[in-house]
Amino acid sequence: MKHARKYQVQENTLMIVEDPGATYVSGSGYYDFIELSRSGVLKRALVNLSRQLSFSLAELAQVLHISERTLQRYADDAKLSADTSERAILLSRLYQRGTEVFGSLENFKEWMRTPLPAFNYQLPISLLDTTFGFQLIEDELGRIEHGIFA
Repeated sequence: MKHARKYQVQENTLMIVEDPGATYVSGSGYYDFIELSRSGVLKRALVNLSRQLSFSLAELAQVLHISERTLQRYADDAKLSADTSERAILLSRLYQRGTEVFGSLENFKEWMRTPLPAFNYQLPISLLDTTFGFQLIEDELGRIEHGIFA
């Protein structure tokens, strides 16, 4: 049963929780993310995440920097590469943070698909193909959280 536990941990790690008290990133949490990135996220966990976020396969492939076809070829219990896993974890963490700031996943998902002046009237979701885009969105979430609107 050791494998069943590991699958559950991965699926929970990439789960967006709408309870702000359930935040799983602490100082030691980063080591867990590093280990998970290195060992590889299961495709099953990634598919669950994409459903939660309402991401199409094309959108997910763009964020993860892999082709749609490559993503389709993975078996559900296959592990993704370290780079792909890391980007999946970044995506999950960003949406967790957005859920905390906006109070619900649905509100944050709507915000991510709205052209905003803070992002040159681009959709925030369109910035997720670079780590700079992730950081830009994180920074904006911090401003919103503190009542500083651009």
